[in-house]
Amino acid sequence: MQETIQQVFDRLIGLPLTKTTRQETVQFFHFGHTHYTTPQGLVLDVGEITLAVNCPWELQEPDSGTIRHSEVYIRKREAGLPTPVWDWKKPGSSMLDQRMTALINNNPNLVLERAEQQDNYGLMLYFSDGSTLSVMPDPAKPAAEYWQFFSNTGDGLRVGAGENGLM
Repeated sequence: MQETIQQVFDRLIGLPLTKTTRQETVQFFHFGHTHYTTPQGLVLDVGEITLAVNCPWELQEPDSGTIRHSEVYIRKREAGLPTPVWDWKKPGSSMLDQRMTALINNNPNLVLERAEQQDNYGLMLYFSDGSTLSVMPDPAKPAAEYWQFFSNTGDGLRVGAGENGLM
């Protein structure tokens, strides 16, 4: 399994972080560019390789700003009066969504330079601008899946970690 993680890391090096999306608390980091066609024929712009994170994570920016997974529970900043009904589950509604969109839009050269596996199935990703993404599974909160890398190119590349180890 270690070889598979290293294979993913080797493929990631040099790819830019091109997009982030989320579904409830699962954050998706898209690296590179490719297209995926849904069974309904809709063509989606996705990353060549995607990292899905379902555990604590934080992105440390070089200017010492930090974006944390917990910001999903904070309402985004809005001009004027805030939306009367707020649902954190709706993509685009949280401070996290707002900050991640700004990061991607303001930094088109966020290229992955190095990736390392950490203790307790954690990950550390280092970017060309000095930013780092830390994925930090909490052993006190076991989950079937903490994180998973998967390819959107149809080659079947998939590796992840959860409470039962690497998968």
